[in-house]
Amino acid sequence: MRLKTFHAKTMSAVMDQVRAELGPDAIIIQSETSKSGVRVTAALEAGATPPPPKKAPTPEQTPLAYEVDHPTPKTREFDNGDISAVLNHHGLPFDTASHLAEAVRAVGGGSLSEAFSSALETAIKFSPLTDATSRPVMLVGPPGAGKTICAAKLTADALLHERPVHLISTDTVKAAGIQQLDHFAQLMKQTVSTADTPNELDAVIRAKTDFMGLTIIDTPGTNPFNMDELKELLKFIQKVDAEPVLVMPAGLDALDAQEIAGIFARMGCQRFIATRLDAARRYASMIMAARPGYLALAAISRSPYVAEGLETASPLTISRLLTALPRGKKAEAKMDSKHD
Repeated sequence: MRLKTFHAKTMSAVMDQVRAELGPDAIIIQSETSKSGVRVTAALEAGATPPPPKKAPTPEQTPLAYEVDHPTPKTREFDNGDISAVLNHHGLPFDTASHLAEAVRAVGGGSLSEAFSSALETAIKFSPLTDATSRPVMLVGPPGAGKTICAAKLTADALLHERPVHLISTDTVKAAGIQQLDHFAQLMKQTVSTADTPNELDAVIRAKTDFMGLTIIDTPGTNPFNMDELKELLKFIQKVDAEPVLVMPAGLDALDAQEIAGIFARMGCQRFIATRLDAARRYASMIMAARPGYLALAAISRSPYVAEGLETASPLTISRLLTALPRGKKAEAKMDSKHD
């Protein structure tokens, strides 16, 4: 394992150094904050390779921003065709698209991303995960959504903020589930407790009576359309009064995502983390799951690597995702909108 220590005035600057030197596979081992700045010790697993020197992207590789980032104040930089192009590209259902388009048009000025940001503030719900939570956080969701990676990212973030973490897994049927989380935990000098049943989970949590940190519980994949699996998961949630947080990948069918969000809302979820944004180009599923009456969007994940942590979801962050289309997609989407 390769270890290296980095120092900078801010945590953001240190993390930039870590990613540039060791790449996205790096794991944060230790962090210290002092008057002189932030010192972080990071590790790169043996066999992994640091990133190659960055090259200037060719024009074909460079995404084309869909709007002007800094328009003249109070100047509209878009038209109805731009709005329709964005909504058509992401595949929002007609009713939701119509309401969102109306809200965007009602914004008096600014760039397209700013207008969508204002519209999203009232169209969907946001509720970031914070260090203030006292209930155990139980990550739940369909198989392959990225719950274990999210557990590792939440652990790394808590440790960076010097908050103790109790990491637990109930994914004990598949050996790979435990091994993956245990691998990340060891790199961060943490241990993983396991629990096969709700009673075991309760005993593991109660064993740390004076624990004042963050308890994170990783769970096996749950089929949202299998009642037996949902009932089994509910037993774990209720036994320890955990806060279930749905982990759901981007790129799902919009109405499937809405239905899944509704099912997990009835299981006690109030918010969700959208993952695998790097592997999707259409985000209607995220919008539909975050509509009023379903769940609030807490965070997003754009990378499978722990060093690239979760990002707090905000109207502007989501707006920029919606309005930034790859090169050539703007013209295609606008052409499609003219035929609707």
